[in-house]
Amino acid sequence: MSLKIALQTIPLILLALLVIAILIPACAQNPNTQARVSEYKQTLRKTSSGSSSSTAGLDAFTEFLQKIGDKEYVRDNTAKVYAPDAYLNDTLVTHHGPEKIKAYFLETADTMSAYELTIDDIASSGNEHYVRWTMIFTAPRLNGGKPIESVGMSHVRLNSAGQVTMHQDFWDSGTNIYGQIPVVGGVIETIRRRFEK
Repeated sequence: MSLKIALQTIPLILLALLVIAILIPACAQNPNTQARVSEYKQTLRKTSSGSSSSTAGLDAFTEFLQKIGDKEYVRDNTAKVYAPDAYLNDTLVTHHGPEKIKAYFLETADTMSAYELTIDDIASSGNEHYVRWTMIFTAPRLNGGKPIESVGMSHVRLNSAGQVTMHQDFWDSGTNIYGQIPVVGGVIETIRRRFEK
């Protein structure tokens, strides 16, 4: 094989390997989906759905959401807002307990250069609290460093001390996080367009 042919062939082989490396995991079943739903339902059974009229606890939680980008605030307040046995699933990851939740939010804050969250609405039924929000954040590695806007909702339960025992987020992390990653975002957009047809 001549050097010229080899130089022309190697990039094509590498491109083919990259496409295979992306498509194989994308086509594989995701066994974590069922496990995540099961864990959420198990957490619902374990945490109280009784009445908790802790307005202060809900206020502390919404303030915390609005200040996730402030690392000092997160360090000082996570253990005040989240109960010792707290459950958090933000559609990307699941964490238990304030120390792991704090570490996760500190890591998240490190990836962002700007963060703003607006509380759009709160609905409560007994100890079931639903906080609807709009988030705008900037992360240098996503969307070319331009702001990303997302809407979502947090389902929250509080204990008798007003601390969060269960925090489950519902938002489109696929589009707003994974969809901003080069190549992966294009694949997600192609799939989305196919479903729209």
